[in-house]
Amino acid sequence: PTATFSPLAGPLADRLSRKAIMIAADLLRCLVVLCLLFVNEPGELPLLYALIFSQMSVSIFFDSARSGALPNTVRREDLHGAYALSAVTWSTMLAVGAFLGGALVERIGIQAVFALDALTYLVSAGFLIKLVLPPTPVQPEPFRFTDVVLLTDLRRGFAHMRDLGIWPILFSKVLWSPCGGFLVLFPLLAATYDGNAGETIDLEAAGATIGMFFGARGLGTGIGPLVSRRLWGSSERTLVRMTWGGMLVGALGYLCLVFAPNMPLALAAVTLAHMGGSAQWVGSTTYWQRRIDDAFRGRVFATEFLLMTLSFSVFAFAGGLMYDVFGDLRPVYLILIGATLVGALVGSRWFRQLPTDERPPTAAA
Repeated sequence: PTATFSPLAGPLADRLSRKAIMIAADLLRCLVVLCLLFVNEPGELPLLYALIFSQMSVSIFFDSARSGALPNTVRREDLHGAYALSAVTWSTMLAVGAFLGGALVERIGIQAVFALDALTYLVSAGFLIKLVLPPTPVQPEPFRFTDVVLLTDLRRGFAHMRDLGIWPILFSKVLWSPCGGFLVLFPLLAATYDGNAGETIDLEAAGATIGMFFGARGLGTGIGPLVSRRLWGSSERTLVRMTWGGMLVGALGYLCLVFAPNMPLALAAVTLAHMGGSAQWVGSTTYWQRRIDDAFRGRVFATEFLLMTLSFSVFAFAGGLMYDVFGDLRPVYLILIGATLVGALVGSRWFRQLPTDERPPTAAA
């Protein structure tokens, strides 16, 4: 869904009020999540998929507007700190939400958790009401649906990146996309540590354990950018190194997970893996946000998210398919770790040519 609507979300975020888009998206997501309360029977699975598709479709409009708005709230030199803070708040909510969600599913049921989830979107909209942003830049080209369908508007954003000589950074998250395979296997991994793995896995009974794994992911996501920023600063050369160095840390963390003998060490391994993943995520985003014009921020984010979503989906499907073939998590994780290492090596060579504030920009490729 995010890939489907990225070509529309990006151009709208560069033309309409970004604040209004975010508030409207929050209200719509609240309604969609409330509709999950009507999914009660196995025969209603198509409705569940339709609602999740709708929720994620609306989310790309929020994320495109937020990505375009965030650099307008801080100075350029503070942008890395702002994204690090954003990663901390996002990861804290992920960690707390995942743990509480898993625990509450066991105690008050899935329906009540959906109602609480819907409420969080209203809280988000409330925070945004008093947000003050500069006017959205005026675009020289009028909005046309044909440009959306033909990806013309996204290509304009890509052309802007190409003119700056920084277009390869859009593929940083694509190289990290084996993470999609890791995440889709978390429930099965949690079930093995919960002691109910077998032909039939009771995922609801393992809700708290699943929550802990996603909570460990959130913890690592929050720590990673802070540690890397404290140790190596926030120069553009550092940001570029984070884009591929974070993948190496991620591969190391998941390799430790494969051989973790108990639950605490497994959670520590997941935390380490996503420290690296978050560092490369924040590093790549901060780098291109520092350099591009405000008029293109929504479309560049939408292009990056489109590429990332498609690649994450491929690895998520591949991870599930490989598990069905092998019936064992270990070989699947080793294959995904190998793919992550390849991504890190490709990035280390490809991104080394990007212009940084330590040397003058190179000619556009």
